[in-house]
Amino acid sequence: MKTITKSDALKKIKELEEYINKIDKPLELEDHNFRVNSDGWKKFTDDGQDYLVNPEKDVWELINHKDSELNGEQLFTWDAAMREAKKAGKRIPTDEELTEILKTKEDMPNALLAGSRVVSGGFYDSGSYAYVWSSSQYSSTSAWSRFLGSGYSTINRGTGNKYYGFSLRCLKD
Repeated sequence: MKTITKSDALKKIKELEEYINKIDKPLELEDHNFRVNSDGWKKFTDDGQDYLVNPEKDVWELINHKDSELNGEQLFTWDAAMREAKKAGKRIPTDEELTEILKTKEDMPNALLAGSRVVSGGFYDSGSYAYVWSSSQYSSTSAWSRFLGSGYSTINRGTGNKYYGFSLRCLKD
């Protein structure tokens, strides 16, 4: 039988307490949408909307928007969302977690109605809807998401083509 020192035992107890605290912590979304550094991105205009795009062409940042509140909002393809959140050490909620967390618009503070960017190009529903990715795939080409319309009090569940540009909300640490 292996003996354990008191300091090793106390260290293990502390590790277990930290683990238990993480498990017991309620799921909450961060108060603002996820963003990445856009320094050096190229500027484009599409369908009257100015935006910056990253070198991979899978993250778009709204600029010079008629609704100045949306300036700086970034829209991610699903793959870019997964990649960039992981690089930042963040976790995107699963479809099941979003179902648990999001019921009404009050559950998503500071929601910006940035709309979406579609596969063929162009920005849609800007100022009218907020679309947010989950980390759960629906199929090889689509993933679960949530959307909130300006006239809605509830948050709705849907799927989106993984090439669409949606906003991103990560879980609080």
